[in-house]
Amino acid sequence: GITDFFAEDSDTSTELLYILPHENKVVLGGTAEPGRWSLTPDPAVARAIVARCAEVVPSLATARVLEHRVGLRPGRPRVRLEEVRGSNGCRLIHSYGHGGAGVSLSWGCAFEVSRRLLSEPC
Repeated sequence: GITDFFAEDSDTSTELLYILPHENKVVLGGTAEPGRWSLTPDPAVARAIVARCAEVVPSLATARVLEHRVGLRPGRPRVRLEEVRGSNGCRLIHSYGHGGAGVSLSWGCAFEVSRRLLSEPC
């Protein structure tokens, strides 16, 4: 029954808050922990995420948890959207470093990559 997306991010905290509804599930998150590369879910972190999200949408407090996942979102101070020429003369377009803003920034970056490719095919 949850249909609205919600996201809150603070530059001063490693605790993020997002609620992303999909067809029959809702993805909750998250954290931003520089230097942490473990893909093993931490039960205490998971409980804290659910608690933060339930403050926004109270029904999430009793929702059934289907699974836990850890996602790595490598970031940079600035997204790298850069074009280089390979030894064969073809272009290689780098587009990475979006961090947790990948979903938000991907549309604009994909548009720019497409624009560059269409303007001068290899």
